[in-house]
Amino acid sequence: MAHTINIPNVDRDERIGSAFNHLFQVIQETDDSCEDSLSWDLSEASCFHPFFLAPLVIYKQKCTKSIDCIRKPNRIVGYLNTIHFDSPLVIDDNGNLEEVLKPYTSKTYLPVCQFDLCKGNIDGLQTILQRIIKKQSGADYRITTPLSYLLGELIDNMNEHSKGKHGYIFSQYLKKEGCIDLVLADDGITIFGSYVKAKKYLDEISGSEVKALTFANEGRSTKNLPNAENRGYGISSSKKMLVDGLHGSFFMLSGGAFHRHDSNGSVYVKLPPNIYWNGTIILMRIPVEVPANFDYNKYTR
Repeated sequence: MAHTINIPNVDRDERIGSAFNHLFQVIQETDDSCEDSLSWDLSEASCFHPFFLAPLVIYKQKCTKSIDCIRKPNRIVGYLNTIHFDSPLVIDDNGNLEEVLKPYTSKTYLPVCQFDLCKGNIDGLQTILQRIIKKQSGADYRITTPLSYLLGELIDNMNEHSKGKHGYIFSQYLKKEGCIDLVLADDGITIFGSYVKAKKYLDEISGSEVKALTFANEGRSTKNLPNAENRGYGISSSKKMLVDGLHGSFFMLSGGAFHRHDSNGSVYVKLPPNIYWNGTIILMRIPVEVPANFDYNKYTR
């Protein structure tokens, strides 16, 4: 009989990223299993918070072990199928992006999607995703430009720096909370790995993944261009726009460290040695109503 792991019910994320406390337990038990095939028991689940569900799907997709999801409660089977829990919706260069994603314009979510990095469809994908997410949420028309900027900067950053094969995206509009919960991820070399590969700031980083994460969020680029320091990763300006301008929340996990920035402040945390996320994953909570004093240009100069 295959090793069975119980998947907890995670229906709230009081502070952005806190769902990873539950996810890390699942990851650790899965990684520590001596078996190549195992089962995830979903019988305790009544619903899943987007910030637990999407990373769980992405981890499952990237895991080298065979995972069979068993005992799915009938009340959530339909939802799990629609968001592509067992296998992400694949978006590739050969398909028509408009046709593939059109069914979701009338939904309140985008399923977990997997797309190829370093391919020609990236710009078109960003544009379509931004349009669909705005339409789904009925968001303030003034969110259009900031949403386009956030998606564009962060997807471009993954495409350019991660050296990964795949990117992932998932979003869900939460009407009660008045926000869009958005997940972006890649299967690349981590932010620390990108500094190592570029041979930038290695003396200052001194082998610290926390320091690398700090540098990236402060806008210290791996590019060797005269104006690179101003633009940085695109992470710094995107995060300021989200948190300071739109009053949203931001969470980034890369390798063995994470960063959280919300209304309570900004923290950088080193993970225990036995916890590691292959690649980089970003969670964003984006309010659908834009503050009256929001100035987009303030964050893009």
